[in-house]
Amino acid sequence: MYTIYELIQKYALSFGLILSRLTGMMLIVPMFAGFSIPTEILIVTVIALSYMCLPLIGTMVPITLPLGTLVLSVLFNLFVGFYLGLIAYTIVGALYVGSEIFGIQSGFNVSGSLDPTMEESPLTSEFLYLMGLYIFVSLKGHLLILKGVIDSTKVFPLVLTTLPFDKFEASFFKIFWESFLFSLQIALPIIGLMFLVNVLFGILSRLVPQMNVFMVAMPASTMILFLLMVGMIPVWVELIAKFMERLEPYLAEIFGM
Repeated sequence: MYTIYELIQKYALSFGLILSRLTGMMLIVPMFAGFSIPTEILIVTVIALSYMCLPLIGTMVPITLPLGTLVLSVLFNLFVGFYLGLIAYTIVGALYVGSEIFGIQSGFNVSGSLDPTMEESPLTSEFLYLMGLYIFVSLKGHLLILKGVIDSTKVFPLVLTTLPFDKFEASFFKIFWESFLFSLQIALPIIGLMFLVNVLFGILSRLVPQMNVFMVAMPASTMILFLLMVGMIPVWVELIAKFMERLEPYLAEIFGM
């Protein structure tokens, strides 16, 4: 049996470095980033996850580690965790951007709602963001990110003095390009269909000039957009699943997953 002093000597720094990596991830990962969850709950969650990851990682950092190395290790672990959270954020972030694009086209962006962060956001963006979170969790994306935190210690150990930033930079631009294409895949079908609807209303206004097309077009466009969004949900689920599959090689390339 170890005494408390011996346990602190063996695992205190390991626990602290795991805590810094998970803290970096929590700064941007969906569900936990922002002000939607109280800070006290976030702190307890990070500490609990660090405690659970400690035996899985199994790395013991000596208490005699030099101070300069310890500071660098904390900063680099924050960066590695933040990058893992950024990869997760690209999934719901791409959905948010896609909804902004077709929200402008459809006119839904003129209406807004207050989200838990007390910021006003368009209804379509808020709807797709929440839907993306639900799909992300249902596809076990949160477990994939936690697995990435554990597996990343094989490539980037807890004690770090250097990082291959060029490798991170190249991977970041590839992921950014993939997320941009994904947001276009989300938005373009609805933009194209809404464009055809507007063209049809324009032709109708020429054929029947006595009709007040503007009064008819707004509620009709809203109803058509709503039906399109409901019909596109299965397609979006499949697109999100494929997008997560396309992100896995980048995780494997950097973190050895």
